[in-house]
Amino acid sequence: MCYRAIAPTCWPERLRHEKAPEARYTSGAMHSHQTEDVLAQRTRLAAIVAVLLAAAALRILALTTLPQGFRDEEIAQLEIAALVRSGAIASFYNVNDPNGGREGLFGILQGWLSLVLGKGQLPLRILAVWCSLLSIALLYALGKRLFGHFAGLVAAIGMALTLYSILLGRSITREALALPLIVLSLMTMARAVHLRRHIALKAPHSATFALLGVLIALTAYTHWIGLLLLALFVIFIAYLRWSRQPISRRLIGYSLFSLLIALITAIPYIGATVRAFPISSLNTLWLNRPEHLGEWLSGLWQAIGGIGIYGDLLPQHNLPGLPLLNPIGFVLLIIGVIVALRHFRNAPNHALPLLALIIGLLADAWTRGALNFSHQLLALPAIMLLMGIGAEAVARFFGSSLPRAIADQVIIFGTLAIAVASCFASGDLLWRAWANRGDVQNVYRARLGHLAAYLDRTRDDLATSICTFALDMRSATQNAEHRFAARPDPFLLELMLHRHDLALRYSNCLDALVLTGGGERQRYAFAHPTARLRIAEPLRAWLQNAVDVPVAGLPSGSVLLVNAEQIVADDFGQVIQSQVWWTPEESRVNAEPAQLPLRMGGYLTFEGYRLLPERPSYRSGETLRLITYWRADGEQVPNLRLFAHVSRNPDIPPALQNDVLNIEASLLRDRDVFIQIIDLPLPLDFPEGDYFLSIGAYSERDGQRLPIYDGETPRADRLFLRKIRVE
Repeated sequence: MCYRAIAPTCWPERLRHEKAPEARYTSGAMHSHQTEDVLAQRTRLAAIVAVLLAAAALRILALTTLPQGFRDEEIAQLEIAALVRSGAIASFYNVNDPNGGREGLFGILQGWLSLVLGKGQLPLRILAVWCSLLSIALLYALGKRLFGHFAGLVAAIGMALTLYSILLGRSITREALALPLIVLSLMTMARAVHLRRHIALKAPHSATFALLGVLIALTAYTHWIGLLLLALFVIFIAYLRWSRQPISRRLIGYSLFSLLIALITAIPYIGATVRAFPISSLNTLWLNRPEHLGEWLSGLWQAIGGIGIYGDLLPQHNLPGLPLLNPIGFVLLIIGVIVALRHFRNAPNHALPLLALIIGLLADAWTRGALNFSHQLLALPAIMLLMGIGAEAVARFFGSSLPRAIADQVIIFGTLAIAVASCFASGDLLWRAWANRGDVQNVYRARLGHLAAYLDRTRDDLATSICTFALDMRSATQNAEHRFAARPDPFLLELMLHRHDLALRYSNCLDALVLTGGGERQRYAFAHPTARLRIAEPLRAWLQNAVDVPVAGLPSGSVLLVNAEQIVADDFGQVIQSQVWWTPEESRVNAEPAQLPLRMGGYLTFEGYRLLPERPSYRSGETLRLITYWRADGEQVPNLRLFAHVSRNPDIPPALQNDVLNIEASLLRDRDVFIQIIDLPLPLDFPEGDYFLSIGAYSERDGQRLPIYDGETPRADRLFLRKIRVE
């Protein structure tokens, strides 16, 4: 039997058939039908347009709210984009990931695009959407070139409706850009050797090979998977020689020319690898290598099984445990692999996706740890193409077993029914099953995302004070839950917000709380689910009359409406009577009383304090709780900090001190008020005696203390509070 479009001996018959589309096979199982006749030209166009529209809907609908927030890898890419906007262009970037750095091309494109589109969920994710839709269109074109319209259409349907591909098209990650580059590289390989259903004996074109070299280099600039494209190209050329395909004698020379172009394009990449090997792609591959053969074999089994038996457990890639393909897709893939293996030697159009599948799965097996779909990027287009081959084989079976009219209807309506059912199933997986999982909410920091979406929707002029445990890098690292991309909530919320005219303040509400406008009507939000329960008792008074504001996606009590103006005024009226003293320069023994409130620096006013517990003496092992009250009169000095010292002699270093400010001071504006609790734990061996308690402020940037004014005259750089006795 002559299997047309597969064996080289059948090329003349195949070419005659292309000139006369109505010709039929006269022998074998495929004598009555040809898949290419199933779809008329307009139907083919309508079909791929429908696939692209369905893919666009699955990737664009609810793009600003699903996923709600950013995950670690996205934060790393957004930081790279910020560096790009500041002028720092590099091949690799250090993102503080112990598994290595990140290639720079995606971040560079993201940074340039954000200059035009701005920030917020939609502008930041739109590049991934474009890349995903482009990869589907390119895959259809590649499948049509190698196997015909029907196989290309099935491959495009698979890429459009697979959950991992959908999530990839909504993610700010380098894999989103790497996928269309991989598909385009595969297409360029096919064009370079004049490969369609067979290889045409034509002269090579230097432009095509040059483009292939550039694409391989660009893919390497995007993801370490690009290094495997180089291996695939070399192996595919070797396969063509081994299988004695009718290729030009100059193909080897042109292939070397393509590799030279890739090398020239990758000169900055190679230089960066030599200079900064710890963050390079080669080091990433080395760090993630399997420790022994058994681990590699286990990884290979995981990679194979992840396609149709069990799936990636990472919620950012998948509905944990769900295979890459549904049962129908997996069966079609198996059929496609069998067909490709049967004709591997004589059919380079089947060999190319099969080789890509093998190399892609070996790459996933090489990387240590659990199954990770993002390591199968090279295999993903091959899987879809082989699915298309399997679908075409099934269609040919029906064509040879049923009358022509019935076979056409079975193929068309069967494909349509499976595609529609898969589309609805994928939508249900995305918008219901995946979106509502707690681990998905956690990995994307969805609580902050919902808060950002709520603030974007507000249309009033109320300020918002936010309680967060990740106020700065130090606290973010402590509350990072083992993430490598631990970043402060103010930084993350700024990325998530579309609006940039919001009046926001931040404090940690464990020992600090800030309100705007002297406590006037405003919102108070909790960025952490347990924050309201953990708020310090002295701070609760300012929120005692707050009213709950319901917010979609957040539990009750996450956002409050506060009007504490009278409470703040009463508190300040009491603490302003606190006793404080100057320490005159000429005498540090006979201190002079000072009159509160007192201005520190240009725009910070000390209103008063309370010392708890209120007793004349304390014992070692106790903790003194100094509650300080402040008012901002404008913008503060950079990196403002407060200090409290316990000293027996004011002229020597303190015996005990605490420097702290758990408020984002750079955002403070005129009439903002805040409380800062400063804890001073007395060690068990703290010596008995009388001690001076002093307070002040300084800039952490240069260590310079803020002068304290007596009227308009700077008088000192610290204030002395009441003495304490330790017994």
